[in-house]
Amino acid sequence: MQDRPEASALLDAIADFLMKEILPAVKNSDALAYKTLVSWNMLGVVSREIKDAEGLLNSELERLAKYLGEPNALPPTAKQKAALAAELNARLAEKIRTQKLTPADSEVLSLVKQGLLEKLQIANPRFGTD
Repeated sequence: MQDRPEASALLDAIADFLMKEILPAVKNSDALAYKTLVSWNMLGVVSREIKDAEGLLNSELERLAKYLGEPNALPPTAKQKAALAAELNARLAEKIRTQKLTPADSEVLSLVKQGLLEKLQIANPRFGTD
């Protein structure tokens, strides 16, 4: 164990530095100001991934396994969970195509909608708040 702040706290500190120190210093350069804002946004995405992604991935796997009738055993590593989520999402997509499911099928619509909302929470936490 390291005696330092967690990675997400370090990323948040860098993002804060970019907004408070760097952005005002480069305000006369549109290109640098834009790149600073993009960098700030990317740091936020990475920080949220570190904080929230595994819990959201676990929820996604549970929902997909239940819908697809799969055993709900979560793999031990995040990489294995991501691979399983990709596999189950591919199977869901195939099921939607072959069974001609439509948005009127409320169970599949709810499943896809929840997964999308969780992904958007990482990419843009303000999405859907207004």
